[in-house]
Amino acid sequence: MNLHGTVRGAINSVNPDKAAQFFASTGPGTPDASGNVTPTFATAVPVRVQVQPLSKQDLRHIETLNIQGVFHSIFMFGNPQSVVRPNQQGGDLLAFPQFQGQSAATWLTLAADGPWDVENGGWSKILVVLQSP
Repeated sequence: MNLHGTVRGAINSVNPDKAAQFFASTGPGTPDASGNVTPTFATAVPVRVQVQPLSKQDLRHIETLNIQGVFHSIFMFGNPQSVVRPNQQGGDLLAFPQFQGQSAATWLTLAADGPWDVENGGWSKILVVLQSP
C-alpha cells in the first residue's frame, strides 16, 4: 500500500510539488590530461519533487557531518542515490528553482533516507545541498 500516494493530494494543497530535472550519476568519468575527473550524468528526466525544510533530526545529521550550505529535504517518487565513495556511485543531481520565479539551481543528493516500495510506485526522502544557484 502506497500511503504517500494516498496523502499526496492533501500535502500538495498546502505545499505544491515543484517541477524538477533529475540527473542520475553514471560514474566518475575519465580523467583529463591534468588528472581531474568530472562526474558524468544520464540525460535529465522530468520529475515532481516535494521540497520541505530540514527536520530537527536532519539538522543534527548535517551538523554531525560538519557540512555548511543551503539544504532541503526532498520527497520524490523514484530511487535517487547519495554519494558512496568506495563504490564510486551516487551523487545524483536535481535541478529546480530555489524560489518561485528564479531559474533552476543545481542540488546534490547528500543523503538518501529510503526508498519505500519504489518497485510499486513508492517514494524516497533525500537531503540535498545547493551546488550552484
